[in-house]
Amino acid sequence: MQVQRTIPLIIKKDEDLIKIVTEYIRFQQSISEIAYNNGKPLAAVPLHKMVYYTVPSTLPSQLKCSAIRNVAGAYSSAKRNKHPATKMFSFRRKSALFLFNKDFSFTRYGQLSISTSIGRKKFDFVVPDYAKSDFTDAISYDSIVVTGSNRITLCLTLKVPDPKSIIPVGIDLGINNALVASTDKKTLFISGSKLKQANKKLRKVRQRLQQKLNVHKAKCRDTRSVRKVLKRLEQKHHNRNTTFCKETAAKLCRWVPQNAILIFEDLHFKQIKKTSKQRKGTRRKISQWFYAQMIKACTNRAQRDGIGIDYTNPFETSQKCRKCGLLGIRIGHHFSCVCGHVEHADVNASHNVRLNYAVLRNSGLQSISPETLSLDKGKSQFLL
Repeated sequence: MQVQRTIPLIIKKDEDLIKIVTEYIRFQQSISEIAYNNGKPLAAVPLHKMVYYTVPSTLPSQLKCSAIRNVAGAYSSAKRNKHPATKMFSFRRKSALFLFNKDFSFTRYGQLSISTSIGRKKFDFVVPDYAKSDFTDAISYDSIVVTGSNRITLCLTLKVPDPKSIIPVGIDLGINNALVASTDKKTLFISGSKLKQANKKLRKVRQRLQQKLNVHKAKCRDTRSVRKVLKRLEQKHHNRNTTFCKETAAKLCRWVPQNAILIFEDLHFKQIKKTSKQRKGTRRKISQWFYAQMIKACTNRAQRDGIGIDYTNPFETSQKCRKCGLLGIRIGHHFSCVCGHVEHADVNASHNVRLNYAVLRNSGLQSISPETLSLDKGKSQFLL
């Protein structure tokens, strides 16, 4: 199986790269109105015929083609996601796409050769330690994205083993306890309390700065410095959550047994309305929960390590006893049942996630039915 991954490349700051990124953005912005076509967006080929020779630009020919495809792709993607463009798109993100063997390549001396406005330039680059194995094991290099700050992201293709997906591992994600994973014999518990406290402290700082920003706006004063600080803190918050999710996913994939399959709850969240009767603190907790980030990080890492992923119905996984199946009593992190079973609530939930998937795997019979018990030993173990 082949998967695509992105890794960063570190190079020194170069003015020619900054110029070509700036020109790339300007060209995209100049052809955006033509691509919009009064509410009937053009595809890549018609747009190419209309703008390639008529709109002036100092970009190399391949980069012009990449910019045209990106603009046309933005409009088609919006339509495909059921949010068609109602006005011309504005392209302000300082980044440019370079394709392998056309706009960039790697020399035999270990340098990165990139097309610029003055021709090809060679750069010495450094690959971070955690990404060196991916860089050397890649079967092909696809593209790089260069930002205005000379940050380069390399997209490459890796060959990974096909997941066998035999042993189910139930996973319960939460706001207080970030991740709890369980097999039939052992449990992995990863707390998110330190991250929660750090984000809470950062939120209070941002709240004070936002109040200061409102005061400055009321007095018609320049607020650029405050906005810069707020933007930097927002990026810090995002980076902290992303790093935590990736580290958690790495711990999980190193911990699971061989030929495992990760089972998550198939949760769907409705958008919280301002008129809904819900406590402000509860609304804030749900809106700041990085559930999607954690799922994405675990999916990417599992694909890289050849581990399967699936989802199961979350109905009553936190309320049902994993020993007898009856509804128990949950108070905070404490779970108890009339059958005498007492356990941490998140650990009990992770076992229920695993058992739900094992029982209904491939829509099969329940594991306690006589028909299932009469199956051969190998198939019974697969269902259980």
